[in-house]
Amino acid sequence: MDPPERPRRREQVKDFFRSFRECFGSRPTSPSRPASRLNVQGEATGTSSRASYDTPEPNLLAEDTNRSEIGGHRAKIDAPIGRLPQDSSMRAVQSTSSEVIPSLPEQKGETTIMLSTLDQDDGLQVSGSFAPSEQLASSQEEVQPAAAANLGAEVAVQGVRTDQLESPAATASQADHEPQQSSTQDEHQSPRVAKKIYGGIKTTLQRIVDVSDVFPPLKSTAAGLLVICDTIEAYGENKEEFNGLLKRVEVLSQIMASCPPNVSQEVKDRFDGLSRTLEEKKKLLEGKLTRSRLERVALASLDKQEVSKLTQEIRFAIEIAMFDVTTENTAQTLKIVSGVDWLTERIKIIETHTGVVHDIEVAVRALNAFEKLGGAEDAEFSNAKRGPGCIPGSRVSLLAMLLMWAVDPSSTHLFWLSGLAGTGKTTVSKTFCSQLNDRGLLGATFFCTLKESNQRDVYLIIPTLARILAEERPKFGDALEKVLEFDKACRNPTKMQLKDQYLKLILQPAEQTFSADEPLVLGVDALDECEDKDAVRLFIAAILLQKPTIPLKFFLTSRPEISLRESFESSTYHASLRLHDIEVDIVKADILLYLSVKLKQILPVFKHYQANWPPPEVQIIADLSGTLFIIASTMVTYIGTYSGDRLERFQDLGQSPSRDQFSGIEGLYSGILAEAFKGLKEKEANMISSCLAFLVTAQRPLSVNDYAKLLGKDAFKIREAFKSLHSVVQVPDEGYDDASISIFHASFVDYLTSKKSHNQPWAIDRCTAHRAMANACLAIMDSMLCFGISGAQTSYLSNDSQPTPLQLASELAYACTAWGDHVLSEGVTEPMQQKMQDFIKTKKILYWLEALSVLKNVKYGYNILWEISKKLVSTELGSMLDNIGDFVQNFATPISHRDNTIRLWDAQTGQPALEPMTGHSNSVRSVAFSPDGKHIVSGSLDKTIRLWDAQTGQPALEPITGHSHSVMLLKAS
Repeated sequence: MDPPERPRRREQVKDFFRSFRECFGSRPTSPSRPASRLNVQGEATGTSSRASYDTPEPNLLAEDTNRSEIGGHRAKIDAPIGRLPQDSSMRAVQSTSSEVIPSLPEQKGETTIMLSTLDQDDGLQVSGSFAPSEQLASSQEEVQPAAAANLGAEVAVQGVRTDQLESPAATASQADHEPQQSSTQDEHQSPRVAKKIYGGIKTTLQRIVDVSDVFPPLKSTAAGLLVICDTIEAYGENKEEFNGLLKRVEVLSQIMASCPPNVSQEVKDRFDGLSRTLEEKKKLLEGKLTRSRLERVALASLDKQEVSKLTQEIRFAIEIAMFDVTTENTAQTLKIVSGVDWLTERIKIIETHTGVVHDIEVAVRALNAFEKLGGAEDAEFSNAKRGPGCIPGSRVSLLAMLLMWAVDPSSTHLFWLSGLAGTGKTTVSKTFCSQLNDRGLLGATFFCTLKESNQRDVYLIIPTLARILAEERPKFGDALEKVLEFDKACRNPTKMQLKDQYLKLILQPAEQTFSADEPLVLGVDALDECEDKDAVRLFIAAILLQKPTIPLKFFLTSRPEISLRESFESSTYHASLRLHDIEVDIVKADILLYLSVKLKQILPVFKHYQANWPPPEVQIIADLSGTLFIIASTMVTYIGTYSGDRLERFQDLGQSPSRDQFSGIEGLYSGILAEAFKGLKEKEANMISSCLAFLVTAQRPLSVNDYAKLLGKDAFKIREAFKSLHSVVQVPDEGYDDASISIFHASFVDYLTSKKSHNQPWAIDRCTAHRAMANACLAIMDSMLCFGISGAQTSYLSNDSQPTPLQLASELAYACTAWGDHVLSEGVTEPMQQKMQDFIKTKKILYWLEALSVLKNVKYGYNILWEISKKLVSTELGSMLDNIGDFVQNFATPISHRDNTIRLWDAQTGQPALEPMTGHSNSVRSVAFSPDGKHIVSGSLDKTIRLWDAQTGQPALEPITGHSHSVMLLKAS
């Protein structure tokens, strides 16, 4: 039996509207008419209540109206070009506005681009039918009148083309009365017009390339656009996406064509960031489109999708770098960024997204309707405490890729952006959410933080997102209110199971409200900062396992912690990207840009270097930052502290940074390590400490298997020890145990070994750690070194001539070339001296030299023995090590390799007695002295015997030939 329907507080709402009407009067309703629309071919597709603009106002006092009808009404959308000054032109536009968009096609992503220019009085002039670009204006004065003309020609963006954009009234007339003719023009006239437009754009871009040597980013941007557009045009597919890109390129070419010689640093940064992105996308496109035609045919469908995505990513990159985007009603406006002040007053692009309708309503909520959702205040991305977004010109490629995921109907419904501590996840997340919001694609956001109790509670995330979404989307609020009122399971939403929270508070209302062509993104940042790690797993599972039937998507960011990694390991329903896997050059360029902008804001520094900004010190600080934005941010904060001499701090930092400058990141390291050691048994904590000790002291990065062998454990134990440290240590993926484990910044090692870590379970004493590593290396050599350890099948062939390549196990190779360094660092203590003495008195020392020979590093042998002997002056062991070092140096060449030569050494000094005797064309297999010592005879694999003068090393006879096989043994008599 269904539960009885309870009163929904209607009387209070009715009273409100009675008062409202008494005060202001009722608005006259406009007559409604059928809202027919045109499909891509221009055929009428009937009525659409979603798309109708001229609907009569609802009866506000009707008993059966829902909350949306009571709560508000659709506003008249006067024109798809934004708000205009109230003048005669405005009234003219308004008078035809209902005819401009009689209906809204429901096909996904359909858009119409409208272009406008601003006159000197900021009056909006609606563009009519314009001629395509033909040539680059020779001066800025010539560009101005051409701007509107160049921007009004063919439009092709995401599915709908308008051959020539008419004035509003004309467009409406054509749409209503001549649909078939419009279709014909689209099919036959658009390619010709587009070709003319592209020809003009290419001319413009080529001229920019030819004359822009003084501004390299401008030149490289134009050159990149030329190659990209040529490549896509030659491909011959994805016409709509290409023409959509072409419109942005056309505007951008106008910006570049009239670019003055002196522009602001911000504009330079924007062009620089865009040019780097275009170079990256160009390489990807060329890789897709340079295959043979046979391969292209076989992969045509896949290619088309990939090229389409790349094309749209390039389009987004141009928008991110050079435009400010705003969305109002169904109109998306792209306005050139303020820094491009030579064109800002003249060009705007307005797109009407006809596939998505957001009703404008006066949202009057039933009192206390969503109180029980609770929610966290100040958790949205717009909270200023989250810090600023990305510097203009940085992260362009990444943001374009994320926007492509958001609008792509075939993409996964969840995207996980992970990154190590300090890689800039929240900054990227904030900027991405801002881009989504500007485009009308953002549903709601929740930025987690440990600093606020209600923002680290997993169980508050979904209720908060639902509440925000209900406030922003009234129809969703209708559906959610019904769930909250009539579903008994939702009496206490913040205590529900997470899978039920997502299903009932988000999915069900969304699927009742949103259409299949209405993409919407919910964002959750820093999920790793939530306290309940088990709940984090359940949260991710709830989203992954309940796939929406509409394009509702989740964007998550976090550190790559174990609770999140394990949740995603078996999933195929998500996309992911690790920030620390982005190419190092790209990240470093963005950090350099960040530092240049931020340090410029420190006035004493900028004033001193104003004539030559940025100075070399900025690059030095960028190099010190590595790939971690948090290091750069910490150093900017250190320099910018008002107390003291900021210029002096900047200059000192550019010379020799001190620990004080990294103090800001040490709290971050402390928190990560405290979490890693939390609740561990002593044995488990010791295992992590041992791994950290080897991480700190290793002479080069070691693999998972190296750690396992040196510590006498299996690879699984090593992975378990590092599993909670992925935020500060790069650990290879499962199945890649031969790949290296490494740190991301030297400051982590400094922190582990500093006095500030004293008495903490993760504190590392360098001497103790080196002693443990030296013992491990000597143990590996003792157990593994033996005759023929390298796999050589014969001693008569050089290392490079063996039938099979010689090799050593990775852990043995490390031990042989690092044990001495660890001994020196641990202080050459007495216990270590005894172990070395035991080692050199056995044949193991010779097998060690063989290993060094295979590694082509015999030099390490004598150098390290000499260094250790210096620490043991006047001792027997010191003398022995010194003598062995002399021996290894004197015989380094024969130890290292065989080279088809015969060599003679002084037995007393170990020095060469003659120059090498050359002549054999293959390895020398045997040598002997004549009884009188005057000659040397040699036999070789080249099937010859040679006789040499033992005093001069010169041949005594011509080679003796005739043998049918190698000469393996000689005896002189």
